[in-house]
Amino acid sequence: MIFKKSFSLFMVIVFICTSVLAQFSLAAEVSQATLLEDLFQVEVAIYGVAQEKPLVERVEFLEKELVGRTLPGTITDRAKQLKEFIISGTQEEPSVIFKINASQWVLEEKITSEPLITKIENLESALFGKISSDVLAMRAESIFRVCFKEGRPQVEEMVIPAETLAPIRFLSTLSSKNSKKGETFNFQISENIFLDNKLIIPANSQGVGEITEAKKATLLSRSGKLEIEFKSISALDGTSLSLVMGEKAQKKNERVVVAVGVGILGLIVLSNPIGLLAGALVPGKNVTIEEGTEMFLQIRDDTAVIALVR
Repeated sequence: MIFKKSFSLFMVIVFICTSVLAQFSLAAEVSQATLLEDLFQVEVAIYGVAQEKPLVERVEFLEKELVGRTLPGTITDRAKQLKEFIISGTQEEPSVIFKINASQWVLEEKITSEPLITKIENLESALFGKISSDVLAMRAESIFRVCFKEGRPQVEEMVIPAETLAPIRFLSTLSSKNSKKGETFNFQISENIFLDNKLIIPANSQGVGEITEAKKATLLSRSGKLEIEFKSISALDGTSLSLVMGEKAQKKNERVVVAVGVGILGLIVLSNPIGLLAGALVPGKNVTIEEGTEMFLQIRDDTAVIALVR
């Protein structure tokens, strides 16, 4: 009897220890995944590509590039601080991306999709005639102060509601005759997008789309087919916004009646969950979207951003 009780107690202890260890293991995996994702986002935002180095080296390199020294804390906390400093920001202290994007908008009336380091170098060349060797934090702050001489602009945290309309313009001609599956194309926001007198997406902000299907028309037989997908576009603060062809955008396009090859109405397909545009089935005719064509898409999800108060 005593043996059975001891054995049962032993099994309970084993079960508890196994469960605890499994939870610790899962937590460690989640923590590492978050660390890797934070580092990836920061590196891509700054340089356009992720670095291929050990984790500690990547974090230390970023810290020295940004502030000139390594920071205290765990590796996970330090990566989180880097992400907040570069990407997330706060209402009290906007991110480096926000400062550079706002400065670029003031100077050039557009926001390009280049990596942060390229934007900083281009702005320094335009403003000061040379590229600084200072740390990135100071370089961004110098640009920001010159562009907003009267003091820091007023910013505000807000949520962009899903289905907010986004007017876009195609920057190249797409055609089922010449385009190929997998090719990318550029588009831009055609007007400043304000919500409650706050700028959330500046005009001329550029995005990238992809051709997911392209088939040539055949004479009096098969119709041309062109399917395209819009990738995300960045808000003023650098937040990624997914764009789709939803019901609200379709109705807006119907009212505007934009001409796109065989007609914008024939291009809209709402049944696809990611909001593709697909060519109308007209036997023997190719589908063409001319450079400069304008139409409306919509924001897919409610998204929190930091906006510039006008």
